[in-house]
Amino acid sequence: MQIPIIALQPTDRARIEMHLLALSPEDRSRRFSAGLVTDDTIRRYVAGLRFERDMVMGLVSKRGTVISLAHGCVFEAKGQRHVEAAFSVDAEWRGHGFGSRLMDAVVLRTRVEGGAALLGTCAVRNVPMRRIFEGVGMALSREEDEFTARGRVEPMFPVCRKVLDVASPNCATARDRQFAPW
Repeated sequence: MQIPIIALQPTDRARIEMHLLALSPEDRSRRFSAGLVTDDTIRRYVAGLRFERDMVMGLVSKRGTVISLAHGCVFEAKGQRHVEAAFSVDAEWRGHGFGSRLMDAVVLRTRVEGGAALLGTCAVRNVPMRRIFEGVGMALSREEDEFTARGRVEPMFPVCRKVLDVASPNCATARDRQFAPW
């Protein structure tokens, strides 16, 4: 099953909101690394997505619904670019590798855009997310009931940025993931 990863736009806010609102309370908790995540919290989150700066991409079904979402929140800290990655996959679509493909797309786009420190958090009980972080070489550290994942994505050669302007799900393979020691 090969569903393409697409860059989502501000016009997709309603589809993103529907995807996140459809998550079970447990899945919402895992996605946002929080306890109770209300509908209002999700609506505020979606309204605050910065499409012009962040990496917002997903897999969209033939019916036009978002079935899997990645958000790479881009920010600066201590003069360094960071990307914090978070994912969600509809329950009925799990087990097809969509989370891993989205992580590969975030890594590739981060490389194309000049590299960055890559971060992620997940609950200890969120084994699939831990495996995704480990699969791209991120180091995990545990604090109580949460893991923090850290890695460094090195930039591609400058010429590649001109060739690749969107993430391709088939480009980022294990040999393409070049993390520097944290």
